[in-house]
Amino acid sequence: MGFVFWTSRLAGRSVCRSARMAGYAAAMLMLAAASGAVEKPPEMGEPGLRDARTPDSVPNISGVWQNRGYERQIKPVEGGDPPWQPWNKQAFDDRAAAEKLGKPLYDPTADCRPSGTPRIIAAPYPVEIIQTADQTVFLYEAQHLFRVVYMNARHPDKVEPGFFGHAVGRWEGDTLVVDTVGLVKETQIDEAGTMHSGQLHVIERIRKVNDTLEILFTMEDAEAFTAPWTARRTWHWRPDIRLLEYVCEENNRNAPDETGVLRNF
Repeated sequence: MGFVFWTSRLAGRSVCRSARMAGYAAAMLMLAAASGAVEKPPEMGEPGLRDARTPDSVPNISGVWQNRGYERQIKPVEGGDPPWQPWNKQAFDDRAAAEKLGKPLYDPTADCRPSGTPRIIAAPYPVEIIQTADQTVFLYEAQHLFRVVYMNARHPDKVEPGFFGHAVGRWEGDTLVVDTVGLVKETQIDEAGTMHSGQLHVIERIRKVNDTLEILFTMEDAEAFTAPWTARRTWHWRPDIRLLEYVCEENNRNAPDETGVLRNF
C-alpha cells in the first residue's frame, strides 16, 4: 500500500511537474516564435511604408531598393548611343575631350544641384518608396532628394519648371507608369554629359520582377534627340539597409569656383 501510495504521489508530482513544464515549454515556444518573427527575412514590400487606403489591387513596391553597379552613360536598351541632335553630340564629345585632358566641364551635381529625372534613376544609392492612395513618394539617399508622383492625376495647364518637374502616375496592370514634364534644362541625362532641353518628357514604366524593380524609361525631346529612346535600369530590393545622411554641401571638393571652373578632384 505504501508503495502504491508513493507511486500515486510520484504520479501526482509528475502530473504537476508536467503541467509546469508544459507551461514553460509553451512560453519558450512563444519566445522562439517571436524571435523567429524578428529574424525571419521580411516579405517583399513593407507594410509600414504603405497606406492602408492603398487598394489591394495595387502592387506593393514599398521599401528600399538599390541599383547594383553604376554606368556613367545611360544608353538605349538596344545598345549604341542615344539619337543625339548634332549640338548634343558635339557637347558630349567636348565633355569627353575635356575629361581626357584632366579638365572636366561643369556638372550641376558638382554644385550640389539635384540630379533630376532621369539621371536619378541610374544613381547607385538606395531609394525608399512610400505608397499612399494618392501619391507614390520616392526618397533618395543621393543628395537627400525626394520626388512625389501624383497618382491618377493630370498635369496642370501650367507647370512651373523644376529639377524633378511634375510627375503623374497610374497603374496599368502590374506596371506603374510615371509621366514627367516641366523639367529644367540645366540638368543632364547622365554623368557622361548627355544633355537635354526644356522640352524633355520622361515616361517610366516600373514593374516588379521577382525581387527587383525593372524600370524602362523613355526620353522624348525633339530639340535634343532625333527620336524618342528608351533605357533600362534594375533596382534590387534591399530590406537590410536604411537611408544614410548625404550632405553634398559639406566639404565639397568638386564645386566650381566663382568663374565656373571645377576645383581639383
